[in-house]
Order: sequence, then C-alpha cells, then structure tokens
Amino acid sequence: MRILKEDELRAHVSDGKLRNFCSEYNDSQLKQCMAHYLFLRDHAADLPLDKPSIYYSMYYWFVRFKRRYYDVCGHDEGIEQEGFKLLEKIDRQLEEGVDWRFIEQIEKKEV
Repeated sequence: MRILKEDELRAHVSDGKLRNFCSEYNDSQLKQCMAHYLFLRDHAADLPLDKPSIYYSMYYWFVRFKRRYYDVCGHDEGIEQEGFKLLEKIDRQLEEGVDWRFIEQIEKKEV
C-alpha cells in the first residue's frame, strides 16, 4: 500500500476538476487538501488502485486538511468526529481492518 501524493493524484484527475470538489474555503492549502480527500472519497470505487492505497490516502488527505483547518480556523469537534467516522469506514472496507501502526505514522507525519 502507498499514499497517493499530489503528483500521483494528478494522474487520475485534472487540477480543474479538483478545484470543483472544494471551493468553500479561502485558504488555498485547505482547499487543496479537502479537494484531494473528497476526490478519493467520491471516486474510491472508480480508481484502478488497491483498496488500502485508496483508503489510507483518503485518511492522509483528511489528516492534512484537519491540521490545516485547526491552524487556520481553530479546533472543531465536528472535524474530529469525521476523522473517527473515516477510520470506521476504513475498518469496514478493508478485509484486514485498520492498520493502526500505519495510521499512527500518518498522524505523526512519518508518511
């Protein structure tokens, strides 16, 4: 499994289409992280990639969004709750369940 970084995501969707996913924030980095997360969330079944790479990439981009959101707007319990829901979704979608060591690496910015 691997995390799809920005350049790899561009192989699956254009910048123009990514911009359509998220326009509600003024901060460009916040928009970009949310757009990557939303694209992966909405197109997980359509991507020709293994499920772990898709779902852990989705979590990676959500965590990047969350960190930036907290920096720009402050802490938000709703966003924190979304993260827990995403982990539950990953656990349901992946036969082997959540790889908590990998989640920890994402959270610690080791990925």
